[in-house]
Amino acid sequence: MTASTLATPRLPPVASVALAAWLGLVLLAAATGFFAGLPFPGAQVIILGLAVATIVSGLTVPGLRAWIDGLPLRALIGINVFRILGFVFLAYAARGQLAQVFADRAGWGDIAVGALALVLVAAGAPRTALHRGLTYAWNALGTLDLVTAVVTATFVGIRGLTPGVQALLTLPLVLIPAFLVPIYFATHVFIFRRLVSGNVR
Repeated sequence: MTASTLATPRLPPVASVALAAWLGLVLLAAATGFFAGLPFPGAQVIILGLAVATIVSGLTVPGLRAWIDGLPLRALIGINVFRILGFVFLAYAARGQLAQVFADRAGWGDIAVGALALVLVAAGAPRTALHRGLTYAWNALGTLDLVTAVVTATFVGIRGLTPGVQALLTLPLVLIPAFLVPIYFATHVFIFRRLVSGNVR
């Protein structure tokens, strides 16, 4: 195996700039109170739009699609390891700053998905039928976890529960729904595509 085989492809410069601009705009919007001031369901619409834009870009922009296809599948799965930090939601709920129902579903769901992602990464590329099946199952679970979190946050907003999910619209937690969640949604789509195509290296 050569060094070039092991090398991770570089993210296209335009995509790097777009990613940095996206992060900068999220920080600016949060600092100015833009997200917190949005009427319901403004935040959910923005998150959905960002997720769709990320997925469409990754599937249709040639340079970005080639970069994603060139990544080891374990890298796409490994990004989700950071979801173990879902315990932060539980900590906020324990302090009365976040709806308990949201923290329980999103927090424990993220912890499970992140921990299982770590196991899959350690297990290597899914080259056997069993390993691929487990990866499919994990990917479905990870997608369901994100959908559950968004639906639960919407439910909390509709019911007007106190505490609600306002903490998710201010720093530092706003980085999760406005930046990380769209990326996680996209990685699940890309992982499904890679598994279906047989590109599991």
